[in-house]
Amino acid sequence: MKRLLLVVFFVLQAACAGVPPDQAKDAQTGPVASAEDFRVVAGSGWKGHLSYLDYSSEALTKIPVELQVDEPHGRTLRYSIRYPGEAQHNAREKIKLSRDGRKLNGGLIIARERNDNGDLILVTTYQGEDDNRPADIRVTYTIGSTAFSISKEVRIQGESDYFLRNQYSLVR
Repeated sequence: MKRLLLVVFFVLQAACAGVPPDQAKDAQTGPVASAEDFRVVAGSGWKGHLSYLDYSSEALTKIPVELQVDEPHGRTLRYSIRYPGEAQHNAREKIKLSRDGRKLNGGLIIARERNDNGDLILVTTYQGEDDNRPADIRVTYTIGSTAFSISKEVRIQGESDYFLRNQYSLVR
């Protein structure tokens, strides 16, 4: 009975957090991140582009973007996005780490690795919606002193493949 209650607890915890039940165990033992991981991207001078899938034309569209990243504060990293020529879309965003370091913006960290350049790569996943349809969402953060990117991939429920929804690609 005690074991059954424990299993039910993890399934309910995963359901409430938007994490698939098969990842509930990973939420307790998987990779972690800290605000310190993001300290290397703090500052200005980030320039690049936002690529996004335009559903009306089904084309990948690129627009220039600039970024300024604040020093991490607690478990939160705030950044300002500037779209040259499209100031009405400028925004202030944040990346928030869970208390245990296993989630970024509510997405469970499923991978933590380094690429050949030594940049940190964090991959998160969560269930959400895209274009008003249930979907699995995968967000990849590539964190380095001269390159920073955030990629969002989507897999619509019932489909087998992910597609790129948007990606911020920046250098300094």
